[in-house]
Amino acid sequence: MQLLGLLVLLWVEFTIAKSDSDALLEFKKGIKEDPLRRLLGSWNLEKASPSDGCPGDWYGVHCTDGHVTSIALDGLDLAGTIDFSSLVGLHTLQNLSVSHNRLTGALHADIGSIGSLKFLDLSSNSFTGSIPVEFFKLGNLVSLNLFSNGFTGKVPSGFQNLRQLKRLDLRSNAFSGHLDGILSELQSVAYVDLSCNGFSGTLGGAFVDSTSIDTLQYLNFGSLRCCYNQLVGQIPPFNFVVSLKILRLGNNQFTGSLPEALLKESSMVLSELDLSFNQLQGPISSITSATLKNLNLSSNELSGPLPSRVGNCAVVDLSFNSLRGNLSMIASWGNYIETIRLNSNKLSGTLPNETSQFLRLTYMYVSNNSLEGELPLVIGTYPLLSFIDLSLNRLSGIIPPSLFTTPRLTNLNLSRNSFTGQIPLPSPPKAISELLDIPLPITNNSSLVSLDLSYNMLSGTLPPEIGALEEIKVLNIGKNNMSGDIPTEITKLRSLLFLDLSNNHFEGSIPDDLPDSLEGFNVSYNNLSGTVPNNLIRFPDSSFHPGNTLLKFPHAVSSSEGIIGFIRGKHGIQPAVRDAVIAGLVVGTVLIIVFSLFVYYRRSSGINCGKDTERNKDVEAPPACSSFSQDRLLASRSGDMSLAPVESSEVGNVESAVKGLSTKSSISPMDSGGRSPLSMISSSPQFIDYNSSEQPVVLSVCTPDRLAGELHLFDNSFAFTAEELSRAPAEIIGRSCHGTSYKATLDGGRVLIVKWLREGIVKSKKEFCREVKKLGSIRHPNIVCLRGYYWGWKEHEKLVISDYVNAVCLTAHLCEFKARRLLPLSLDQRIKVAVDVAGCLSYLHNERAIPHGNLKSTNILLEAHTLNALVSDYSIHRVLTPAGMAEQVLNAGALGYRPPEFASTNKPCPSLKSDVYALGVVLLELLTGKSAGEIVIGDPGVVDLTDWVRLLASEDRSIECFDRLISGDSVQGPPKQMEQLLRVALRCIRSASERPDIRTVYEDLSAIMI
Repeated sequence: MQLLGLLVLLWVEFTIAKSDSDALLEFKKGIKEDPLRRLLGSWNLEKASPSDGCPGDWYGVHCTDGHVTSIALDGLDLAGTIDFSSLVGLHTLQNLSVSHNRLTGALHADIGSIGSLKFLDLSSNSFTGSIPVEFFKLGNLVSLNLFSNGFTGKVPSGFQNLRQLKRLDLRSNAFSGHLDGILSELQSVAYVDLSCNGFSGTLGGAFVDSTSIDTLQYLNFGSLRCCYNQLVGQIPPFNFVVSLKILRLGNNQFTGSLPEALLKESSMVLSELDLSFNQLQGPISSITSATLKNLNLSSNELSGPLPSRVGNCAVVDLSFNSLRGNLSMIASWGNYIETIRLNSNKLSGTLPNETSQFLRLTYMYVSNNSLEGELPLVIGTYPLLSFIDLSLNRLSGIIPPSLFTTPRLTNLNLSRNSFTGQIPLPSPPKAISELLDIPLPITNNSSLVSLDLSYNMLSGTLPPEIGALEEIKVLNIGKNNMSGDIPTEITKLRSLLFLDLSNNHFEGSIPDDLPDSLEGFNVSYNNLSGTVPNNLIRFPDSSFHPGNTLLKFPHAVSSSEGIIGFIRGKHGIQPAVRDAVIAGLVVGTVLIIVFSLFVYYRRSSGINCGKDTERNKDVEAPPACSSFSQDRLLASRSGDMSLAPVESSEVGNVESAVKGLSTKSSISPMDSGGRSPLSMISSSPQFIDYNSSEQPVVLSVCTPDRLAGELHLFDNSFAFTAEELSRAPAEIIGRSCHGTSYKATLDGGRVLIVKWLREGIVKSKKEFCREVKKLGSIRHPNIVCLRGYYWGWKEHEKLVISDYVNAVCLTAHLCEFKARRLLPLSLDQRIKVAVDVAGCLSYLHNERAIPHGNLKSTNILLEAHTLNALVSDYSIHRVLTPAGMAEQVLNAGALGYRPPEFASTNKPCPSLKSDVYALGVVLLELLTGKSAGEIVIGDPGVVDLTDWVRLLASEDRSIECFDRLISGDSVQGPPKQMEQLLRVALRCIRSASERPDIRTVYEDLSAIMI
């Protein structure tokens, strides 16, 4: 009898173990890709042979007492669809973790049947759908992490049933609903992160100042993160949340005053407070909290003086507000402070002159204020100071020499002030050096990496001690009154990447042997002579001229001789050859004139939107003298205001430019001239149609009337009025299906991009203003930030204002570098561009939960000196009507960036997945040197870049698609980074369900760069 009972028990155990294996094998069926072969290589019955029958030898599977208790498959780059119902049979499963993969699927209602589950981590994947109500049957759940997926919809009620839940992370999805309803159900959760979603409502109903039992249930909160949502109302004081350590509510729409209770010494243990990018107003009271270490109140509307005390704060960020008063107030901030960010306020005075302060100060940002007077000598005595930015102020006097002996200083920016005197680089004591009769090492601060003294009134010579700054990478002394020769010691700066000595009075020759590492170089507007060193001739002429009239290029064409003199050369020229050359020039001139007449005839019957041509329409010629008068506006109610011919150097002023714009624009994949979509002008502010045959014209401009609409600026970094904008000289620099972009120069010299949006494609004023304000709050090192907008009293007056950057678009670098006199991008530079763009998209997707929506190589700008990638025209689709969005999508399709899923829907809308597809196309452009819209011929069935690359890759001929400028010789084969980059690109252009999320792409590209 005992034997029979034992056999029955063994049979039951075997059946359970077998059901665990079967459940795992069913789960395995959804995995389609496993690059590391961890799962697909080990999850099979042949490897399930332990004595207890549990498949504990399978990768990522952990067993306890013969049953599966944990599945951990994080970071394996798995791709496929997870069917959660396949795990229902795992009755003892406590941990399921599949983070950082490329998995898809939805939370099935059956997941509520896995009652033993304690830890669920699906983060950094591509799961979609909503949270089913059955999910709240998981009464044992301790930790839930759904970070960085595509979950949508309102979060249902039911968290009160998860009584064991301690950690909840729903950030970077598209969840919606009222936040206070969710928070009211979290009875025991210590960590809550709901950032980067679409939650709305207020927090007033959840955290009120009362002693009710409803309030006491929040005592367990230790971390509450709800930034990047749509929360409104006032911020509650959180009086009874005594365990709260981290509170992040930045990038919402909170209003009202700053709750003083969060800054005061009390029973709270708050250590980090982030209320940035809201609409808080009023003063900042004295901070007495003993626990607060990190305070971020930047980008609000706070006013009044600086707080007299900051408690024990190590980081204080009050930038981009309207704070006034004397900067010397910070003298009372104590010695705990490590980072001070006060840039873009209205502060006056100068730094305090006290020697015992700031023993821990490391970063000081006080740029763009109204500081004046001299810098105290004590500034060079702060022992840990490594970064100083006092640019854009009114500081004067000499630069304290102690700044150049500070041992840890790496970045010093004193640009755009009024400093005078010489650059006080220290030199060795003369008497000692003479006694020893040997050269002494210069005791400069050799740790300096970046030194910007531009736009001051410095004089004297550039001291030879500059050669001691061995680590320096950026040296900018432009726009000063420096004179003398450029010291040869500057060639010792072997790490130098950017050198600007322009707009001074330097004489003599440019020293030979400047480092080949230079990426940016400018000595224009000086009095240099001699010959440009050979390793510098790669830089454009604008790096040397205007100015320097006696400076020559080796073997260059003399400007006085012209092309005939160059052909003749030093050895003379035969008469027959001379006559042939002259005849050729005459014929060429005649052809140019005929071609110009032909272009004029063509353009007199059509209007362009980018390269989008609408034929057989009459175009009204621009008036001889145009202004933005009210009469002209009233006469244009029909919207028949025509645009003068588009030119790369067409100038006028902003009002006359807007006045002359037409609304008669349509888009087509190819214009009547049969040009490839490659030639269509992008919406990038810096991209010009270099293939255009149109010639520059100048618009006559009368005295402008005042712009009568509403001008809204997003921050206080600079200010101007609508009247100033109206009279700003405007130069057309690009067109797109959205409208026309202008380069506008304000009275003070500030340069902006003003983008006019066409009539009929923009949402109503309320929606437009709301969306543009959201976009205006976005700040990232790789984004061309929006600075404001203008809404006119007539429908055609909608302007979006952004920064102007000295940059050239990626398309020009890849496809037109010869015509533009640009150096071809190296492989390392292309990979860096890819990483910059992917990092920017990762920020938009994961921190702001919005797609770019219009990514293409003409919207990627490379800064002139550093080649840092800047992404422009982000999320413009959010202000467009359905018709305007349809035009943008059609434009993307014509240029080769539209994902295939858009073809199967009636109303395609930019998404996170479509961004990844567009990035994949950009990666292919970087690899091939071809444009996305370029039609590639030679292989059957190939119509565009993506099809061509796919075909070659499928036939193991991918080497044929690589740009020869970076692929190396045919013997050694292309660098392995190109193959790695190609694999990432091909994954990005898969079907939507198989595409990786942008975080994964960014991590993969970063690994390639390393």
